[in-house]
Amino acid sequence: MDKAKERERQTRYRYLTEIQQMMFVFGEIQDPLADTTMLIEDIVRSQVIEIIVMAAAQAQRRGSRFLAAEDFIFLIRHDRTKVLRLREYLSWKDVRKKVKEREDAGDDIIDDANADKPDRVAKVNIKLSWELANAFSENLADDDSDDDDEMLDAQSDSLKRLKDADDVTRQMTRDEY
Repeated sequence: MDKAKERERQTRYRYLTEIQQMMFVFGEIQDPLADTTMLIEDIVRSQVIEIIVMAAAQAQRRGSRFLAAEDFIFLIRHDRTKVLRLREYLSWKDVRKKVKEREDAGDDIIDDANADKPDRVAKVNIKLSWELANAFSENLADDDSDDDDEMLDAQSDSLKRLKDADDVTRQMTRDEY
């Protein structure tokens, strides 16, 4: 019976070590309880399933059979920090993909003629269809300062939320916390 239970645990909970490592990085003890990590994996799994179902419904509404990054971005569009983080991730993912394609094709990233200047792969700017500026992108100059301003605004919003949460928890007793 124990072997069957252990086999079921291994097939259902695949990310226990990664979750334990993340918990340690965020201030948990070195080896947290297995029940705690399994609970966190269950919560993450249910949230991932929920957002995938919602993104699939969004893709179906726009008439597509396949999920796209825009479906996920549309779901989190009201949380500027998450949107910027996802856009940043997608742009760097595209950069890594292009570099890997160049390496697989046999092209050297560094040309022999320009050995002191490596070729740079440009980071792609992800544009969202519902942003007004993107509808008129041919007429507007490409301005990276907007992204920097958005990132700074998102950071200041995040810091304000963290400060507010810190103020709330300071007034709590140990039992309330």
